[in-house]
Amino acid sequence: MSHRELAIYLNPNGPQRREIMAALADAGVRFIGTDGVGWDAEKNRSDIAAFRADLAEFGLVVQSMHALPPLLARADGDAPPDLRDALRRDLQLLASLGGRTAVYHACMLRDVPADDTDKAIDAAGWERFVAHYAATLTWLARQAAQWGITIAIENVWHSRRALPSSGMAELVRAAGEPNIGICLDSGHAHLVDASVAAEIRAAGDLLCDTHFHDNVGPVDGRLFDQHIPPGLGTIDWQEACRALDDIAYPGPVVFEGVLGPGDSIAKGRFGGELSHADLITITIANWRALESFASASRPA
Repeated sequence: MSHRELAIYLNPNGPQRREIMAALADAGVRFIGTDGVGWDAEKNRSDIAAFRADLAEFGLVVQSMHALPPLLARADGDAPPDLRDALRRDLQLLASLGGRTAVYHACMLRDVPADDTDKAIDAAGWERFVAHYAATLTWLARQAAQWGITIAIENVWHSRRALPSSGMAELVRAAGEPNIGICLDSGHAHLVDASVAAEIRAAGDLLCDTHFHDNVGPVDGRLFDQHIPPGLGTIDWQEACRALDDIAYPGPVVFEGVLGPGDSIAKGRFGGELSHADLITITIANWRALESFASASRPA
């Protein structure tokens, strides 16, 4: 069983950024992700410089950034110029942070409510949607290539097409660029009763990033995207670890949101009783235990 390097998302604007970075470094983590930064590569140069100085001080590297804009405005047309400008600015921000992977929610549409995504795709027709989506992906990947950045599209629970097993892989292959892949969000998959292990295997060598976190799945028809450390919910992580080995996933394994929304302890899932250091320790210890369990024989 592989013992992969790990990465944990943090909020670059958070007031405890340096404290979190120090805890990550002390725990042996070398990679991080960033989420919802809100900076502009030109307008926030001093903020970015300070952040990069902290990265250097603590020996950390930005593995991925959760990008903000959807790739299309509508299902039946190419991305308009203003959306392409927003996508380009997001890439420039990630490049300024020294990041490697830009992650976008798959199939989401700027001008369509999230819960109406599939209705809009069906109205346009899947083949037509794929053509428009792939065109934007191709353009975006070529923009990203100049900075050595990979584009990853992430599954969401709002669309049945946004899973590796049911549409995402087709979108990536239709774009046909070498720096496009899939980011699997374990929590999103679990919320629609999809097996995380099965989706890892469906992604195969297209899997280039992960947003791993746990939840309890749908409860009485309600969805709770809890973003809790692995092993605290109901995902079968042992089989997920085996699936990562089956596809020879190189890592790092990236955990998203486990430090709480915006890295807020008070607004997190544990009533303010666990510190950032506690959550980092739990995430890493649980994952290493799950890797060890996965290497053993399956229970009879």
